[in-house]
Amino acid sequence: MLYVALAVIPGLFLLIFIYTRDQLHPEPKRQIIRLFLLGAAIVFPAGLIERMTMDSPGFQQGGLEGRIITAFFIAGMIEEFLKASIFDRTVLHSSLIQGRVDCIVYAAAIGLGFATVENILYVTSSGFLTAIVRSVTAVPAHFMFAIIMGYRFAKTKFDGKNKAFAYLLPALAHGTYDTFALASTLWADMILAVLLLVLAEMSAKILRNVGATRRRTVHLRNS
Repeated sequence: MLYVALAVIPGLFLLIFIYTRDQLHPEPKRQIIRLFLLGAAIVFPAGLIERMTMDSPGFQQGGLEGRIITAFFIAGMIEEFLKASIFDRTVLHSSLIQGRVDCIVYAAAIGLGFATVENILYVTSSGFLTAIVRSVTAVPAHFMFAIIMGYRFAKTKFDGKNKAFAYLLPALAHGTYDTFALASTLWADMILAVLLLVLAEMSAKILRNVGATRRRTVHLRNS
C-alpha cells in the first residue's frame, strides 16, 4: 500500500495544481474524475497494442534505430494518440469548454490518469527508488505532454487550427523524451534533464498565455 500511495501522490498533486489554475470558472469535479478514470483505463489497451506491435515480425529492436522506433512510434504515438482521441471524442465538441484553460485542465486530467496507473505498475514492481525518480521525471512529463495537447485543442476550438497538431506535438515530445529515457547512459540522463526543463518552461509559458487571454476576456466583458 505504501508503494501504491507513493505512485499516486505525484499525479494527484499535479491534478490539484492544474485544477486550481481556473479559479474564475472551475471545471465540474465529476467531469475531472471521469476523464481521469478514462485516462487511467487506456493504460492496458495501450500496453497491449505496444506489446503486439513490438512482437510483430520485422520489428526493429535494440540499438539507436530500435530505440527511436520504440520511443516515437510505439510509446509516443500510441499513448498520446489514445489520450488525444479521448479528448477529441468526449470534450472537444461538448459544452464543457468555456475557455482555453478548460482544454488544458481536461487534457491534464486524462494525461495524469494515464500517468498514475502507469506509475503504480512501475513502482509496485521496482520499488522506492523508482517512485522517487518517476515523481520528478515520467509523471511530470506526462503532465507537460497534456498541457501541450490541451493548448493545441484550444487552438482548434477557438482559432480553427488543425487538430492534427494536438495529436502530433504531444507524441513528438513524448518520443523525444523516451529516446533519452530508454538510453540509460549518463549523457542521455543529462540531456533528459535539460529536456524536462525545456518542457517545464514551455508549459509555464502556455499557462501564462492562457491566463493572460482569460484576464483580457474577463476585462472586455466587464468594461
